[in-house]
Amino acid sequence: MRMRSVVLFGVLPALLAITGCSGYKPRPVDIAKGEYYEDTEYKKLSKRDKEAYCKALAGELDELAARAKKAETELEGNKEKIKRLTRELRDAEREYTAYTTEIDELSRQLQELEKLPTTWKLQYGECLWTLASKEEIYKDPLKWPRIYRSNKELIEDPDWVLAGWELKIPREYPYSYTVASDEWLGRIAGYWEIYGDYRKWPLIFEANRDRIRDPDLIFPNQELVIPRPDTLR
Repeated sequence: MRMRSVVLFGVLPALLAITGCSGYKPRPVDIAKGEYYEDTEYKKLSKRDKEAYCKALAGELDELAARAKKAETELEGNKEKIKRLTRELRDAEREYTAYTTEIDELSRQLQELEKLPTTWKLQYGECLWTLASKEEIYKDPLKWPRIYRSNKELIEDPDWVLAGWELKIPREYPYSYTVASDEWLGRIAGYWEIYGDYRKWPLIFEANRDRIRDPDLIFPNQELVIPRPDTLR
């Protein structure tokens, strides 16, 4: 009887280890949080716990592989996005350089324009034609009518002007215009300081519908709006 008890006590631990009925209680681990068993701990696990642990490890590996694949796909997409943004940035830089150059040129022109006279006292022998042809005025004799239109309170006949008269020299493109006698929308649109093209009269008509019912019927002293690119929205 004593011999049988000894044999049972020797066989029982091995049997428990084989059948997974060990009394060892493993500590709880969360693989998703990066918690794993040490080698010594894994060896003490029962067969069932080992299988569960390995299954959890395999599931975590599959999850990590899926994340890696997704990250790789996103990386390729981000590479394309970076290339596109890089191209857009280069285009924007070129546009910025072009705008900067244009702004610098406009600033230079503005500074030059500010130096030009806004009034002129006629000298003996000068007429509107010769005045408009001067470099500091318009550098174009054909632009004399604008001087005439801007000084009608002084000039009755553009062919007859006197030395000593001080005339206004308009520089800016007007945003409004006062209708004179014998003028119509096409004629006004054709003035070089307006549009330089009589065919653009509908722009004036559309901008003044509140005061013009019939485009063929406008009156002297009417104040018309002259739309410009910066006012057309």
